[in-house]
Amino acid sequence: MRPLTLLIKPAAGLCNINCRYCFYRSASEGRENRIMSTGTVDLLIRRISEFRPSALTIMFQGGEPLLAGLDFYRYFTRAVGNSIRANVSYALQTNGLLIDDGYAAFFAENKFLLGVSLDGKRETNDRYRVDSGGEGVFDRVMNSIEILRRHNVDFNILSVVDDENARDIEKTYAFFRECGFSYIQFIPCVGEENGVSLSPASYEYFLKKSFDLWHEDYMRSEYVSVRHIDNYIGILLGNPPENCAMCGICGSYFVVESNGDIYPCDFFCRDEYRLGSLSDERPFDLGEKHRSFIEKSRIIHSSCADCRYHFLCRGGCRADRINGLTRNRYCKAYYNFFEYAYERLSDISGSLK
Repeated sequence: MRPLTLLIKPAAGLCNINCRYCFYRSASEGRENRIMSTGTVDLLIRRISEFRPSALTIMFQGGEPLLAGLDFYRYFTRAVGNSIRANVSYALQTNGLLIDDGYAAFFAENKFLLGVSLDGKRETNDRYRVDSGGEGVFDRVMNSIEILRRHNVDFNILSVVDDENARDIEKTYAFFRECGFSYIQFIPCVGEENGVSLSPASYEYFLKKSFDLWHEDYMRSEYVSVRHIDNYIGILLGNPPENCAMCGICGSYFVVESNGDIYPCDFFCRDEYRLGSLSDERPFDLGEKHRSFIEKSRIIHSSCADCRYHFLCRGGCRADRINGLTRNRYCKAYYNFFEYAYERLSDISGSLK
């Protein structure tokens, strides 16, 4: 028996806003994007039961997963409770627009951890995150966050970083602190969509500046959880990264699309990477295609093997790798950041030991 982590897309690529930097919209074009049926849910839970995981982590993502409707999640969690004997934890990533008291009460009752997308202050968030009519969604997201707080739902803030958002990091960090957000995940913009991208120079600036801001708070005993910084300190303490993008190797979870198709990673939900479907027997066993996907992520450039910081960087996310997957496009940014921050990271990890 071993643990199983699933990223489930119950609404496939369907979404109720039109983020300019969204990479998944193009990845899901041409597919039959629809809500996962109860029949597919039943089959999924049967396959999980047959796998007999020692622990089960289920993450819902999209598109916008709340488009599946509250009844979908009630049915899903009830079916899991009736069939799975392992310890189950739930997480869900949302743009926040559909959250109401009904959803929030359900999330609190079932101990969901939510990731709420909010890039920063109004002008930063609404730069790219707009509805189908081109209107910014900032006010609606902030209202949803207040609903989550009223119901004591645990949530993190998810903030995408591109060239422009990187320049806003001081204002964004200050705004998040003013709002009392204690758990923040900054997500590098993937690729280039509609002219939105993240250059190595901008990412380096972001990494250094965000660390300085975090470090100032830490030294005042005002700790804020910033996911990538937490992971670096955890690595220095001898712990494995909890963020798969920082593991240096793929294969930590399966993506299950609404139609039951299975993929190895959210960034690789394309036809050539399809691993199979729930209709296959034992779809969560590692097949040859999945093993090949994992093995390719192990390949590193000779300069990486000799780098003093490779144990921290580990090549970064495969989605950011170039030169035959051997080198990360942000290699220089990471190296310069570690040169800048390593002594302070090391001091903190040493004090925590």
